[in-house]
Amino acid sequence: MIVHQWQPERDAEAQLDELLDSCAEPGVLVVSFPACRDGQPLPWSRLEPWTRSRAVTVADGAGDLLGPGLEVALCCDLVYLREGAAVRLPPVDRVPAAGLVWALARAGRRALARGLLHGSAISAAEAVSVGLAQAVVAGTEPLPLPEPCSVVALTATRDLMRTRSPRTPSLELELATFQLLYAADQPQEGARAFLENRDPDFEG
Repeated sequence: MIVHQWQPERDAEAQLDELLDSCAEPGVLVVSFPACRDGQPLPWSRLEPWTRSRAVTVADGAGDLLGPGLEVALCCDLVYLREGAAVRLPPVDRVPAAGLVWALARAGRRALARGLLHGSAISAAEAVSVGLAQAVVAGTEPLPLPEPCSVVALTATRDLMRTRSPRTPSLELELATFQLLYAADQPQEGARAFLENRDPDFEG
């Protein structure tokens, strides 16, 4: 597991590039977000690769989250907010950033309506209730991630959460199994066993 600290005073695009470099291989990347500051929205062309990284991205938000830091946080695969944290949405008379719209749409209709029609601040508890975050975490408590951390389980969960096409449960199960194999980093053994007409010998 890699832990990265978001630094509000630094250039957002440069930090995003660093995060993407850390996501080049399967794993878990936790990004801690302190109180963020407002700034220019990030171009979607820069954020889009972040939403489909190979690693599972986890946001650990504290304080007031807004601006580009908020976009990066909400576009993580898993979002956790500390007690007292707040999602600071832009006023409804401003064009929302593409990353924010994507995160609201992913969360569902309630989040989209709340974000686009009302704006203002969303408390940590409300963010969970509308689907923008997974849970509220107290103080310095550790994030509720599997311990020991199962990269395979997290990756399979992440991929199912990313799935958007209306597939049947059977196809979803097939896709999840296929992705679980790749998350375990042993696709070669599966293909080799198939070609050699034998049972696969997976490790781990």
